[in-house]
Amino acid sequence: MIFICGNKKYLGKTAVRIVRALERDTAEYSNKGGSIREFLVWSLERLVDRIPLRELDVSPNLADETIAFNYLCLLDNYEIGILHDTRSSLPAAIERRATNRN
Repeated sequence: MIFICGNKKYLGKTAVRIVRALERDTAEYSNKGGSIREFLVWSLERLVDRIPLRELDVSPNLADETIAFNYLCLLDNYEIGILHDTRSSLPAAIERRATNRN
């Protein structure tokens, strides 16, 4: 998987690994290494002005990988980042999408 946010590209075999990398790079987040849910809740609260409230729920019933993947999909859907699943299509599509958004 590849996730592009701003000018930074994150690579990982799982969504959790990518979200953990985002967490490490987020200077404002002080609880690094805590649960994935804590980071996602914190991050989504900061996006309330860009994403409708109905989209911001982190279900306690879903596995970490599922909510991490859903988070990355949500960011992609609202054009906050670009998610690319390298298992299913060509990496060149990322560059086209990134170029089209700028």
